[in-house]
Amino acid sequence: MHKRRGDLARERTEVGTDLLFADWISVGGVRADERVSVSVRADTPGVSRSDDWDGFGQRLTGSGTTVFENVQIAPENVYQFRDRGPSHLLAFFQLVLLATLAGIGRAVVRDAVEFVQPRTRTYAAAVNPVPREDPLVQQVIGQLSAWSFTADAAVLAAAEHTGQAADAARAGTLTPDLVDAADVATYQAQLTVIDLVMRAATTLFEVGGASATSTSRQLDRHWRNARMVSSHNPAIYKSLLIGDYLLNGTSPNTAWTAARG
Repeated sequence: MHKRRGDLARERTEVGTDLLFADWISVGGVRADERVSVSVRADTPGVSRSDDWDGFGQRLTGSGTTVFENVQIAPENVYQFRDRGPSHLLAFFQLVLLATLAGIGRAVVRDAVEFVQPRTRTYAAAVNPVPREDPLVQQVIGQLSAWSFTADAAVLAAAEHTGQAADAARAGTLTPDLVDAADVATYQAQLTVIDLVMRAATTLFEVGGASATSTSRQLDRHWRNARMVSSHNPAIYKSLLIGDYLLNGTSPNTAWTAARG
């Protein structure tokens, strides 16, 4: 995408989350062989958005494809990547996804409890004829709760580091060390939270047999949504970045800094 006489040439973007609800859209581009970030009002002439997200999860996120065609861009809304210095944005973006996953983990516990409490049907091998009083069912609920608690704790710990970096950025005192600490914390949490929430979203079905798979309950949405959220910024790369940082002191922010110019 090249900026020409204050315009944006025709460009089709990747599917973006929340674009259908956005007032402003952020998109990357190239100007005279220089990478830039551009902020565009969603109602600007030449901007069109399509509700064409076809993923099996995150169906209500307002995701879709955006097309820009000869869109007028004010110069003050074009930003050079290299002018920004150290940035905690990667940690912040990942933290939003982690908080979403933690929320899914809480919803798993909530829905499991609501499913079991009124349930009267049980099985011949059940320890107790009342599902909510069955020790095996209670054990599953307890485990789901523990996984959710641990996911919450990991997200809060990552938020503490990211918050420190954000505070420093506002004060103009952000350092590479603070950015690294925020990145590492969020990546460590990512490697933990994904596993816990995905496991919880699967184990959920152990509390009620085939009845729990009823499409009217839509309990499968937790697994689908968690899987979709977990697919953003693949975790396999984060374990690599953490290992390189701990062993060799390589900043996890190096790739992001290089990409910005």
